[in-house]
Amino acid sequence: MDKFWRFAPWITRLLLLAVTALFTLIGWRYLADPVGKAAADEITLGSVMAISRLRVAFGAFPLAFAVILLGCLVSTKRLLIGLVVLATMIGIVTAVRFLGIVIDGAAAEALRLLQVEAIVLTLSVIGILIELGRRRRLREISIAGEPQTGHDHHAN
Repeated sequence: MDKFWRFAPWITRLLLLAVTALFTLIGWRYLADPVGKAAADEITLGSVMAISRLRVAFGAFPLAFAVILLGCLVSTKRLLIGLVVLATMIGIVTAVRFLGIVIDGAAAEALRLLQVEAIVLTLSVIGILIELGRRRRLREISIAGEPQTGHDHHAN
């Protein structure tokens, strides 16, 4: 079990890294070619302002989210913050996607994305539980008087 707790920060970092990469890719695609990305979904952009709004909403916001997650995954003491931010963001996205399906109907792509988002939400909640368990274990070790190794003593 000690091995699990030793690798726990890397397990949660892997999740944050994967989502960071995903949102970087999404953001970059909309920054680079918002008109092409919109056209692929049969969205018509009728003005320069429409293109700009799409670039900001679908490019800048996912990219900003990716940068926040990247900052959290490089520091053990910020892992929990990153996981909570991820769970909050993906939870809201999942709820809005579900609401959209209820209101607008179930497009195949929307259902596929809902499944992916539900998986990421589940993994982020599991990650939060793992990180909380790791921190509890570190406190117990600290109370028992065993020396802590590495930078894990900054986890609280």
